[in-house]
Amino acid sequence: MTNNPCTPNAIEAIYNERPITGPILQVLNTKPMPQANPEAATRYRVLFSDGVHVLQGILGTPLNPLVESKALKKYTIIKLNRHTIRPISGKKLILAVELDILDQFGDIEKIGEPLAIDAEVAAPQGGAPTSAAGSTARPQQQQQQSRAPQNNPYQQQMQQQQRQNHQAPQQAMTPSGTPVCHIATLNPYHNRWTIMARVTQKSDIKTWSKAGGNEGKLFSMTLMDESGEIKVTGFNQQVDDFYQMIEEGKVYYISAAKVELAKKQFSNVKNDYEIILQRDSQIQPANDGAHQVPEVRFDFTPLANLASLNEKEIVDVIAIVTEVGEFTENINQKTGRPMLKRNLTLIDPSGFTTQVTIWGNQAQTFELPAQNAVIAMKGVSVSNYGGKTLNAFGGSSWKINPEIEEAFKLRGWFDNEAGSTNFQAHTSDFKSSSTPRMTFDEVKHASANLDPTQTLYFETRGTIVMMSKSENTFQYPACPSANCNKKVTEDNNVWRCESCNTTVSEPDYRYIMGVNVSDHTGQEWIQAFNDSGRVITGRPAAELVAHPDEVPLTFAKATFKSYIFKCRAKQDTYRDEAKTRITIVSATPLDYVTESKNLLKQLEEYGV
Repeated sequence: MTNNPCTPNAIEAIYNERPITGPILQVLNTKPMPQANPEAATRYRVLFSDGVHVLQGILGTPLNPLVESKALKKYTIIKLNRHTIRPISGKKLILAVELDILDQFGDIEKIGEPLAIDAEVAAPQGGAPTSAAGSTARPQQQQQQSRAPQNNPYQQQMQQQQRQNHQAPQQAMTPSGTPVCHIATLNPYHNRWTIMARVTQKSDIKTWSKAGGNEGKLFSMTLMDESGEIKVTGFNQQVDDFYQMIEEGKVYYISAAKVELAKKQFSNVKNDYEIILQRDSQIQPANDGAHQVPEVRFDFTPLANLASLNEKEIVDVIAIVTEVGEFTENINQKTGRPMLKRNLTLIDPSGFTTQVTIWGNQAQTFELPAQNAVIAMKGVSVSNYGGKTLNAFGGSSWKINPEIEEAFKLRGWFDNEAGSTNFQAHTSDFKSSSTPRMTFDEVKHASANLDPTQTLYFETRGTIVMMSKSENTFQYPACPSANCNKKVTEDNNVWRCESCNTTVSEPDYRYIMGVNVSDHTGQEWIQAFNDSGRVITGRPAAELVAHPDEVPLTFAKATFKSYIFKCRAKQDTYRDEAKTRITIVSATPLDYVTESKNLLKQLEEYGV
């Protein structure tokens, strides 16, 4: 008998839409589905099993190559990384969005004699479930008796369900007859598509202005269907065309827009792609199809579990709001724009408390109908600033006292047990006096949660792969006065410092240059000033100004050398979007003995 590597009770959990992470299943069969539109991509129907129950499903079109290359075949063991439940003709089907083939199990036989979970649920008390083959699971004698004509209502019901099992799910259509695609199937190579999705969040209109009269505006919204969610952004004319007509909670047809890779640092939507509205984009209300698109779905994370999450990870939480902080408004010193925020204190049955910061106009208008209300928040990001806290930016949304099962349970817990609970807060992973060692990928995620008044200090081990090579971009003439170092300008053969209101005969040339540094997670352009510039080049800037022909050789010698860089990261704003600027505080050549000891220590911690 074949051992069962499948996740126990996985099909039952999926069918009942209970949370389950990465279940391991067996594929019993795959077959192409008939398509009403010959130009539409092929869809494959799949029969998933956990050895006890089976449930039919559909593969997202990005997974088609697995079937067509025969990598996904009969009896293959897979890990279902991402899925959703899709109701078709009164039945539930799995829509597989992401999966991994587990080759380590090799060629394996069918596991067990699984029964159809939907037939088992549908059977009345005393009725018999059906097997994966569709036959009634009962003794052979009863099976033989059942071949005789019977006027059995239950048998007729089962036969009708079996006929439905062999019918292709009907694809939703637009009023014009165009097939509706799922969000999970969108990608940059799929040009002609129409989706039907619900707006779960719509941002305020944001504006920007730059020198030279360049002005613009944008808005964004989050769309959701049964397969997933995606961020949509519209600029300028699209703001005028669509902003007023879009309402949160309503369902729309969207087509003729551009799909591109998502800018993760500016999005809290769980999708690798995002949609950009174009001049020819169309958005139409889908009132006739609203019942086919689910309401907002949450995947709640207990507050205690925030400790195990990385910076910038997106989560949904449900908690009691024990305190609403004051609304504050500060001015961003660089952009001159107001920064609006409000802090909320949350608790939940896991015994932890944390703060969530609401930003923007949402902070100004936030209010609760009563004290200690339940709040369900979707798309908030984890921050390590001051311990594990949460941020609710423009893409986040929430419901107060939602009528869902989790909210009712939370209210019962608070009324009966919260008073005797001692809550603890997450503390910071690092001491305030230490500088954490981080990779560039970790820095990117950590700095994305900073507000413009905060600075992230870190150190990283990196290798210089490129440097500024233009004579005018690696140095500047500075004031030689103590504690000044401001840029001076030449005026009638003397150099004038506006800050000191003095003139000097010769400036002090100082480094200010971009250095491209790489580690194993990526590379970043970071800014080096005079002290770190002298370490990197091994020469003062004045020498290179005096001998410009030596600049290329000096910079060539400086590349592909590794250092320990101590840096600071801050958020700047460009076109009303946050950008991270990293500056080198100090650069130290590698001490290979020390670094080797650090690596050995890490290996010991991992048990290697």
